[in-house]
Amino acid sequence: MRYPYCDMHCDTLMRTLRENPDSLYDGKGMQNLVMMHEIGQMMQFFAVFFPPRPKTEEERARMAARGMKEMPDDETYYALLRDALFAQVEKHSDFMALARTATELETNFAAGKQTAMLTIEDGRIVNGSMDRLRALADDGVVAIALTWNGINCFGHPNSRDPEAMKLGLTPFGKEAIGEMERLHIIPDVSHLSDGGFYDLAGIAKKPFIASHSNCRAITDHPRNLTDEMIRVLAEHGGVAGLNFEKSFVAPTDTDPATTVDYLVAHVMHLLQVGGEDIIAMGTDFDGIGPGMEIENTSEMGKLFEGLMKAGLTERQLDKFMSGNVLRVLHETLG
Repeated sequence: MRYPYCDMHCDTLMRTLRENPDSLYDGKGMQNLVMMHEIGQMMQFFAVFFPPRPKTEEERARMAARGMKEMPDDETYYALLRDALFAQVEKHSDFMALARTATELETNFAAGKQTAMLTIEDGRIVNGSMDRLRALADDGVVAIALTWNGINCFGHPNSRDPEAMKLGLTPFGKEAIGEMERLHIIPDVSHLSDGGFYDLAGIAKKPFIASHSNCRAITDHPRNLTDEMIRVLAEHGGVAGLNFEKSFVAPTDTDPATTVDYLVAHVMHLLQVGGEDIIAMGTDFDGIGPGMEIENTSEMGKLFEGLMKAGLTERQLDKFMSGNVLRVLHETLG
């Protein structure tokens, strides 16, 4: 069966640097273009994720021992991953296409093509420059996760320290939200601190997203959303993407193996707290570890079947798969 769904986050582009550009086409990771085509996936956000840099010679030695290459500077790294995506989509244009807007995405789908959209995970690449933000928009970047797990020009990340979680956006970060909306770049609160979330919510005039975050009421992890945050996100017309990472999915007092039942529980909780217009998907494929019941894109049918068994109506399932993301893209990108 084919499943025309939208996924708001994967880290698969990193594999093109560790392996080769063709790994995006048919590599052994959790996501690739062939699997997208075979399952009929509608759209994938391909993130350029900026890993933390080694700070000491000891850390560099550990990376080398694991066969990890020294990462180039951020600008070079970004260009390599961006160009790998663009080149592979062009090479396989018989079934793949890029999109910068919801209308382009829908046109691609009507033509029988899968869509790739470019995003950023960790706004450190912006480096406090509005001109850099505008250049990313010119490249076709459609969303930016403002932080990863470190402080940057936008603000403070999630933390297990309650005091650190109160810290929010920087003055630049607050000013940048309006410019991002003008440039049609969606602010993404996954990885952001709670304080940053509420700062953004107080500024945003358009929907924003939590591209790959689950429910803290089920799994008490700072990367997940509280019920109040879910309600605020819903009030702003945003969506939360279901993340498959084990530590964000399984309740803390259970076996840590991710199962479809746990994934379904997070979707149903989002639905109960935020309503049917907030539910979406952001798998985090190729940014998370193995050992899950759904190991890659080809097995995604297990989730949709589990949701139907749990009582999701056909309308709600359509919204989860693509409808809610398409609505947000129309309202933010055009």
